[in-house]
Amino acid sequence: MPDTRDVTRERPAVLGPITEAEAAHTRLVIGGALSTVEHPADRLRLRLSRHGGLEACPPVVVAQVNVTVRARMIRVQAAAPTLVEAVDQAGEALLHRLQRLDRHLTAERTGDVGFTAADWTSPYPQNPVGPVGPPTEQGRIVRMKDCHLAVQSPDSAAFAMDLRDYPFHLFVDDSTGVDALIHRGGPTGYRLHFSATVPAPRNFTVPISIQRWPAVPMPITRAVGLLNIAPERPYLFFTDPRTRRGRVLYRRFDGHLGLLAPIW
Repeated sequence: MPDTRDVTRERPAVLGPITEAEAAHTRLVIGGALSTVEHPADRLRLRLSRHGGLEACPPVVVAQVNVTVRARMIRVQAAAPTLVEAVDQAGEALLHRLQRLDRHLTAERTGDVGFTAADWTSPYPQNPVGPVGPPTEQGRIVRMKDCHLAVQSPDSAAFAMDLRDYPFHLFVDDSTGVDALIHRGGPTGYRLHFSATVPAPRNFTVPISIQRWPAVPMPITRAVGLLNIAPERPYLFFTDPRTRRGRVLYRRFDGHLGLLAPIW
């Protein structure tokens, strides 16, 4: 089982198998990133998880940081052989995201609330973290998360995905009213997939390529089977055959699966 410890501003002490030097380095890196931006951050949560250590699964530390700035959630994660390396990578990613959000909030304050092509021309490090647990031949669903989907434009959805370091973001497209998935990929770096056949959106600046066919309706058991026979595929977007709402089945750190579904 992974060893996980949480560090917050209210309780900065670190418990568990971590040295004082590692704890001090973590506070220095994360605190340094937070101190560089104009808008204050709160709800800081840092999770450090140690995984592996067996022959089939080398040791790895996953550092994940969650923080809120003006009701916008920023999430970063990084994996490395040592805690210091993982924290350094997470700190660099956090700094880039904080600075990008800071620029956006400053623009909002001056009355510019939209996005422009320039918002997508300065990429910053992404930190994809693949499965770090032992391999599983048949992944099973170990977490089901029901959530209220945000009604957003493709621009706002892409921005939220970037800030949260997600490989995908499930939302309701504000121009069509249907569930949609924006995810990384395609010739432009962003790809948009709808849960139903709808006219292509027009008012956006993010460089997206639009999937021509809608998500396929299928039962959960079928989705699990498809993902299990395609180990290189990190997630699958499909719809509930009954409600036609969009769902995402995705791979977790431990090699098993999670299901993200909208609340009806």
